[in-house]
Amino acid sequence: MATSAPSHVAGRLLDADSHLYMEPEVMAELLEPIGSDWVIDMLAGFRNAETFAADRLRAEEDPWTVKGLAALGSADPAGRVDAMDRMGIARQFAFPNTLGREARLATPQAWQVVRNYNDYCLKWTRDTGGRSIGVCQLNLSDPAKALAEAERVIGAGARGICVSFAPAPAGTSPANPVWDPLWHLLADANVPLLAHLGATGQFSADRDDPMLLPRELWDSPTLRSAFPDQPGAEERIGPIWTIIAPIGMEVVLTAMVMGGVFERVPALRFGIIEFGAQWLGPLVERMDLHAALLTKVGVGLPLKPSEYVARNVRVTPFWSEPVDRYIERYGLAETFMFSTDYPHVEGGKDPVGRFLQSVGSLGEDMLEQFFVGNAELLFG
Repeated sequence: MATSAPSHVAGRLLDADSHLYMEPEVMAELLEPIGSDWVIDMLAGFRNAETFAADRLRAEEDPWTVKGLAALGSADPAGRVDAMDRMGIARQFAFPNTLGREARLATPQAWQVVRNYNDYCLKWTRDTGGRSIGVCQLNLSDPAKALAEAERVIGAGARGICVSFAPAPAGTSPANPVWDPLWHLLADANVPLLAHLGATGQFSADRDDPMLLPRELWDSPTLRSAFPDQPGAEERIGPIWTIIAPIGMEVVLTAMVMGGVFERVPALRFGIIEFGAQWLGPLVERMDLHAALLTKVGVGLPLKPSEYVARNVRVTPFWSEPVDRYIERYGLAETFMFSTDYPHVEGGKDPVGRFLQSVGSLGEDMLEQFFVGNAELLFG
């Protein structure tokens, strides 16, 4: 059985990463303007499996143990609230369960899919009473269109907006002032900017989908996923996936910090979700060293990069990471926050217990920060 949260945070957990499933027919309808998606076929396969009905019953008994479409509340708002109550979760972000091509293609059809999906997310949020927040998407191929869609969904109640940085947004950097109106809109509306795993290039999508490195570099039987057909394993994780996934996000965060985004827009809040956390401390250390060098030639920002990160950025470690060791080495205790990845298999069956093993050694105040306080920057 999963471990219960400590009494002083029980029922108050803020889950920075869960996933919004939908029935394959619903996903097909939303994605229709840009064509099919292998996730649709995978979901249909899960639902047609001989074990699906039994898995649904088992999920009712213990929601932590069943993943994928059969999980409790995977695609049902009332069921999701029930699962959250039983897990001790007060609120959560629910991210897209597509491959996100609609957020990267510069076509009218892709924009229509974004609007379709955002309307679905807004309804999901309303139907869960705001407990499970369907994270809306933005397509960044056109700054004016992105701003207009952000205004539309924020006006309709959006509480989180997820973007992709692959390819480069509108062919430029997120630190280019052309994006400042969007960052100011999010900051003024108290809506966080979020980037989820895959936001810097997809590892398992079509070959023409942008990414940092060519896929041929892991074209080896020993680097392929060991469980590609397990329910809830949409990322098809292999031995190389989580090791190299943060590289693209390091580039993005460096551009935003060193490019002055958080100086020009001090209230912008940025959540980096499901990229792990081991990379953050070394990156911040490198940025601080370089910033100190720049000040010697009269170039720089008022704050250290580490100060902008602590103030504006939050990340989700994987349950297998030694968060206590990261904090002891680099500080940045403000940045780390709890997540379940529910109902994806990568979140494990006991994320609370696994995080307690590392964060618990730092005392009750750190537990309060990790499970609740740090994420409040994003949840508001």
